[in-house]
Amino acid sequence: MAEQLSQADIDALLNTFTAEGEPVPGARTGRERASREIQADEYDFSHPDLLSRDQVRSLRTLHEGYAQALAKRLSTEFLTNVSASVVSIDHLTYTEFLMLLPTPTVLSVIDVPEMEGNIAIELNPNVAFAFIDRLLGGEGNPISKLRSLTAIEQGLMERVLQKCCQEMAGVWAPIHKLDFRLQAIEANPELARVVGPHEMIVLISMELRINEVSGMMNLCLPYVVMEPAIQQLSQGAMVMRKSKTAPVRMRSALEESLRSSKVQVDVNLGTAEVTLRELLELEIGDVLRFAPLTEEGAEALVEGSPKLAGSAGRSHGHLAFRVNRVLNGVERPNPKEG
Repeated sequence: MAEQLSQADIDALLNTFTAEGEPVPGARTGRERASREIQADEYDFSHPDLLSRDQVRSLRTLHEGYAQALAKRLSTEFLTNVSASVVSIDHLTYTEFLMLLPTPTVLSVIDVPEMEGNIAIELNPNVAFAFIDRLLGGEGNPISKLRSLTAIEQGLMERVLQKCCQEMAGVWAPIHKLDFRLQAIEANPELARVVGPHEMIVLISMELRINEVSGMMNLCLPYVVMEPAIQQLSQGAMVMRKSKTAPVRMRSALEESLRSSKVQVDVNLGTAEVTLRELLELEIGDVLRFAPLTEEGAEALVEGSPKLAGSAGRSHGHLAFRVNRVLNGVERPNPKEG
């Protein structure tokens, strides 16, 4: 016999619903209780999460250093201001990457022998033609109508991309010793066979700017190729790279910049003290006696600071200064004592 509900049971059941059939505020239904007990996260199997948060942070730190090194290298090459900065780090399939690229473009295939595979570097045509214009003596202006590179222009771009590869090898060296070798430059992205169409890649987008021209440079790192190196990324390795390698690279870069800097050198043969009256009364034929500044007879000033002591003379018909010693902060002798 079926169990019968009492009036109290019926009233309690009715009190859980409003007149319109909606649950009373605060009352939880069975579906709500089930959703609280089981929380499902969405997961896209076509775009799996390849990188941990630490690896993403390490990749960004690594390539921010690459952007700074590359900007300095290109600024020296083009004798103008070039800046670079990391915009984003993402992961997608190689086919999706190709769909993002314009045609024609400047897509270079880079061989990585240690990983037995290839990566790719895509350079926006606006920036590429600005680089070429600068190499040919221009101001670094972009081309008015996009087109493929000629044979001569491709040779010039190879010089630029080889420098990109060298700087990339330098920043990866503390993590994993890699050699990046330029193989080919393609204008049509569909012709560049870097990896399978459905393979996942890590896409690192950087913005390059030369004078008033800006464009993107995309680093395509196939995960199947770069996985051993990416797995070694950690905050500890990045700290070590910053604390040990960065100062050495910074010092060598500063020394290289200083070697090519131009400074003004003046030779001072001596001084003479005269009063203003004597100066005004000077006539042609008067003789002034100069007191030598150093025992050798003359000193050389670099940017206004006395640095070298020596003697003045001639060499092969030209005025010359022979260096005898470095002053190293030695005070000048008093002219009155000479």
